[in-house]
Amino acid sequence: MKTHERLINCGRVLSEKGLVWGHSGNISLKIESNAFLISAGGTDIGQLNEEDLILCRIDSDEFQGTKRPSMETGLHRSIYHVCENCKAIIHSQPFYTTMIACSDIEIRTDFLPEAMAYLTSVERVSYHHAGSHELAEAAANKTANNSVLLLDNHGAICWGNSLEEALLKTETLEFLCRLLVASNTSNIKFNFLGKEVMEDFHQHLRDIGRSS
Repeated sequence: MKTHERLINCGRVLSEKGLVWGHSGNISLKIESNAFLISAGGTDIGQLNEEDLILCRIDSDEFQGTKRPSMETGLHRSIYHVCENCKAIIHSQPFYTTMIACSDIEIRTDFLPEAMAYLTSVERVSYHHAGSHELAEAAANKTANNSVLLLDNHGAICWGNSLEEALLKTETLEFLCRLLVASNTSNIKFNFLGKEVMEDFHQHLRDIGRSS
């Protein structure tokens, strides 16, 4: 599948699964050591076409295309700049994820194997205005050991070695947040497994040949 088609397909999946809405969200894919494609501003992620994908540089604000790139391009650029192994980024606003982002509910992953495997941990980023340099810098400072970020009162950022990996993390985060909301509304207390069990689980994954 061609690069543009991969992004278009990813956007369609995000929309169909309710992980973005309206003009919310943006996606990007690194295509060279110093370049990435990102969705244009003011676009419906579920109905992207090739003209909606803008070529941007990582080391400058330069871009090529008939439209302007997303207002969150700086956010994507900052993550690519500090994380060489990052190949794809999804910024989304799923319903339950955004609900948790707008609350002070603690996010833990040590109660579900899939969450421990795909997310490991979820780091919060303090609120800064969307599209601001402050948000881009704050997010970049949290990405050294985290590929899943919850943006306070905003949404989420998930990145990975591929669009598929970033999408899987986005879906897993939304499912996790849905469980957390249900737990709080029904007053069901989770049995958290703890740091030691999580570390042992990650070692187990390595032993069976699967990295988290």
